[in-house]
Amino acid sequence: MSLYLRKTLGPVAIVLVSLLSAGPHAQDRPASTRLLDIDIVAVDRDGQPVADLRPGDVEVWINEYRVPVESLEWVTPASSQAGRMIVLLMDDLTLDPTMVGRARDVANHFVGRMQPEDRMAVVMLNGGAMELTSDPARLRRRIDSLRQSLGVIAVDQLGEHLLRTVDALARSLIEAPGKRKTIVGIGSAWLLDTPVPPAGMGRDLRREWFDALRSLALADASFYVIDPRGVGASRQISSQGFARETGGHAFVNTNDLDGAADRILREAANYYVVRVGDPPVGRKSQLRDLDVRTSRKDVTIRARRAIPGGS
Repeated sequence: MSLYLRKTLGPVAIVLVSLLSAGPHAQDRPASTRLLDIDIVAVDRDGQPVADLRPGDVEVWINEYRVPVESLEWVTPASSQAGRMIVLLMDDLTLDPTMVGRARDVANHFVGRMQPEDRMAVVMLNGGAMELTSDPARLRRRIDSLRQSLGVIAVDQLGEHLLRTVDALARSLIEAPGKRKTIVGIGSAWLLDTPVPPAGMGRDLRREWFDALRSLALADASFYVIDPRGVGASRQISSQGFARETGGHAFVNTNDLDGAADRILREAANYYVVRVGDPPVGRKSQLRDLDVRTSRKDVTIRARRAIPGGS
């Protein structure tokens, strides 16, 4: 659980982390016969994929217990028969009308980089069905329909609506084929990446937060954010919010929107699957803390920060 969530949700979240972390170290636990597959992204200082990691370069901790790495598989388009699965979630609720064109442009950039085996969907935050397709023309028509919706959802309900929407999208992807799936929120980062208001300033969204994280983990889906407003325009200046919790990233205060989209597309197709032993600790919890580290100083690893407890 991130420092961001601990700050926004207050003492209750800290107590939860303490309870999940209590107990002896991993080596004192009986060996597990169950295995977990965890996908991770490894990039260099320029944000380019790193393809030469070895099992010894990676450490995996579940509820603060280090678990053995059984194998490390590098996945690329050449090694995977399944194409990328990407859902573009368009913010038609809070995005400034003057930014609608830029939001459409970055969404169309995703479509323009599709490969024949990829499947993509465009969903409006204000509602609409998710329809995965490989047809660029259908996707572009959906993107062209982006308009700002005014006065539909109260301000204090926006965070709840965002989390419930991501939860529903992730649940619809659970049975979809393929390992790593991607949901990209295009719009206001202050909502998409920080949907939980500070303590005492809005609704209590603990349940919605955990439900969304759990569904994303079950679907093996990561959440990214692209704020089209550019340098100096976004109120969100950090990339340590909701997207980071899911193994994704928030691209804020940047004018290189096409570059952000290209990086997301690369990460959707080039990643590692780490297979580890599943420790008994925390299996009855809805979520367990996950921390994936590397000893390589020239490499940054990103993975989701929580996984389902199982049974």
